[in-house]
Amino acid sequence: MAETLHVIPGDEIGAEVADVAGVDVADLVPWRDVLHDGPVPAWLPPDELARVRAAHLATRGWTPEAAALKVLTERDDRVASHPDDAPVVLWFEQDLYCALQLAQVSDRLAGRSGPVWLVDVPQSEPRGLSPAYEQRIVHEPNRHAFAALRSDDPRAWLDVPAFGRLVEELPDVASGLSRLEREILEALRPGPLPTSELFAQVSALEQPPWIADAPLWAVADDLAPLVGRAVDGTYAITRDGVDVLRGRADRPRVSRWLGGVELGPGRPDWRYDSNRRLVVVVGPA
Repeated sequence: MAETLHVIPGDEIGAEVADVAGVDVADLVPWRDVLHDGPVPAWLPPDELARVRAAHLATRGWTPEAAALKVLTERDDRVASHPDDAPVVLWFEQDLYCALQLAQVSDRLAGRSGPVWLVDVPQSEPRGLSPAYEQRIVHEPNRHAFAALRSDDPRAWLDVPAFGRLVEELPDVASGLSRLEREILEALRPGPLPTSELFAQVSALEQPPWIADAPLWAVADDLAPLVGRAVDGTYAITRDGVDVLRGRADRPRVSRWLGGVELGPGRPDWRYDSNRRLVVVVGPA
């Protein structure tokens, strides 16, 4: 049988996966993208999408653009060049970060003749990857979930059960805050917090945990002027932030992308109604 391709979310579990699968770490394909942050527009082919993602990751300050593009392009090329009838094993956890990556990988693998398996990577420590690998299940790749993520109408996300947490990142119909933004403001309400403590408190509210520290801090930075950051990096809620949190004001609209949806002034004001679990448009664009 042809060589098996192993795809993992990032580098954290690489050594464990390589040991269990009996391959070299260098033979693994880490997906290495934060698809819940920034544009994932629908109209671009893989090579152009990689350029958009690399530019965004660089804008966030997480990596140089050229380095990001190299990583994403090499990743895409390895999947595209894998023999159509050769096996593929996908190693992903059951959280939003992995769900979005799995959607993209499944889109790239759709229509293959070779077998594709999915390993449900446990999030607890120790991970127990050997039992998880033995219990891997057949996975049928399709393009539905990734097409939904890239849609400019976030109502498409409601058709993908794994995207339930993504929908909550739309502005709330009452406050204009995403769930993550609200959690950040609530964590800061008792007083200022250093970066590490803010991450610890907010990530503890997310079950299963799905967001890394740098993306969370980026969301906190984007909350200005509701949140301020001192020279030493400490975050604090401002008076404007308190007003929004208490319902006395609406979170000002800001330009940002969430999947294929561009939010902000001049764009449809997509909101999430958590009580009715509906995505709605509030007022004119």
